[in-house]
Amino acid sequence: MSITPGPQTPIIDGFYGLPLKTKETHGPEPGTVEWLLNAVEHHSSAEADALVQYEQLAESSGDPVVALVMRLILDDEVRHHGLLKRIEASLRDALYWSHSPTSLPTSPTPQQPLHADLAEVARGLIAEEHAGARKMRELAENEKGISGGLHSLLLEMMAMDSEKHARLLQFVQNRLHARAQVADGTTD
Repeated sequence: MSITPGPQTPIIDGFYGLPLKTKETHGPEPGTVEWLLNAVEHHSSAEADALVQYEQLAESSGDPVVALVMRLILDDEVRHHGLLKRIEASLRDALYWSHSPTSLPTSPTPQQPLHADLAEVARGLIAEEHAGARKMRELAENEKGISGGLHSLLLEMMAMDSEKHARLLQFVQNRLHARAQVADGTTD
């Protein structure tokens, strides 16, 4: 005797006639501008709620050290929130073929000629940021026992900021280098 599968045949205990795998068909496809815009909007909304909580913690703690740390975080989060809003505007502009004054800047058209030395200035600043980060980490290691670790934490945070600055400067250096090559009529 053989059993012919049908809508009443259990595929998995408790599930009758349901396919084992389904593909979700709602929402934008991952990797698209629409998907990224939705993700950034969602993160921005959650971050806005967190800003209120950071402020509340800073004001309500009654501890000047906690207030200082919360203000540092709040300053970063406010800047991040502003950048997210600009990214949102840029993504919307890309979707709707518009140009919002709050979006991220675009390249000037036409590109003005650029001297190649500017890329070298950026390269020097990258090296300086990396050296500064190493020095801050060295100092942080030596300061671990002071003020319950606050000095060490703040020095380590500044080292992380220097590494972040180096990454941003690498972008700047690459962009300046490419523009100098266009101005010189050379390419790599």
